[in-house]
Amino acid sequence: MFSTVTRASSKAGLKLGAVSGSRAALSIGTARKMAKEVPSGRRMVAAEPGSTTYAALEARLNLNFGDHGVMEQVCTHKSFAQGRVEHNERMEWIGKRVLNLIVGEHLLATYPNLSTEALQDVQHSSFGMSSLAEVGRHFGMQAALRWEPVSREAPAVGLTKVLGKAVQALVGAIYQRQGEAAARQFVKQHVLSRPVDVEAVMQIKNPKVMLVALTRQKGMEYPVARILKETGRFTSSPVFIVGVFCGTKMVGMGFGSSLKMAEHRAAKDALLKYYAKEIKDIGVTGDEPDVNLFAQDVAV
Repeated sequence: MFSTVTRASSKAGLKLGAVSGSRAALSIGTARKMAKEVPSGRRMVAAEPGSTTYAALEARLNLNFGDHGVMEQVCTHKSFAQGRVEHNERMEWIGKRVLNLIVGEHLLATYPNLSTEALQDVQHSSFGMSSLAEVGRHFGMQAALRWEPVSREAPAVGLTKVLGKAVQALVGAIYQRQGEAAARQFVKQHVLSRPVDVEAVMQIKNPKVMLVALTRQKGMEYPVARILKETGRFTSSPVFIVGVFCGTKMVGMGFGSSLKMAEHRAAKDALLKYYAKEIKDIGVTGDEPDVNLFAQDVAV
């Protein structure tokens, strides 16, 4: 009797195992089928942004295109759906040129003493694709993007470029839909308000020689360095504060553990004050004011 029950149990176990195995095979087959149905480069877990996403983005930026499809197109890269849907390439093309014009006018008017090479470097470093991508992240545009990564293993590769192009497309859409004045206001509020680091792009290898050449070009008095303060001259850690003067006007100041270092920094400070001098609150279409950085009382 006991052996009969054991055999019956054994048979039942075999049947149960067969059913479980078939269910597992079905689950694996279903998963494989679903995986085949997912387009290459797309992630199953990432749902496409809906109309509410684009409406929220418009509201966040205080924009009203009258059609949420415009913002959807702004956020759609040509790689999405193999380019079979409307994408932002044409918007990005015009937006890039509108941005370059507005930013270029701003830099010319704001930094009248910078060379064209330095202006180009400032535009690239402060308003290039990486900076525009940061603007897009600040807007929250990354959650609204529609694009296909180049590599499924590294989906973030290329995101900076796609995000920067989306910002350019946004400017293009504003220009096309709402006009030049609206585009200028948007760029001024969201792009030109970012900090600009002029010193980072200036190549000042020998500031004393450059300062002498500048003062000679401007017909000013020869720059002279004077000690303003010092402490610990005969100790192991002295500190010198030096000012550079053209006549009676101090044009730069620097400090250092030696007179040579302090003089070097003072000359560099004078050059940066001249070349990186900002002209505040001026229009980019009017006449540029005459700038005399070095002295109110020195004729140049």
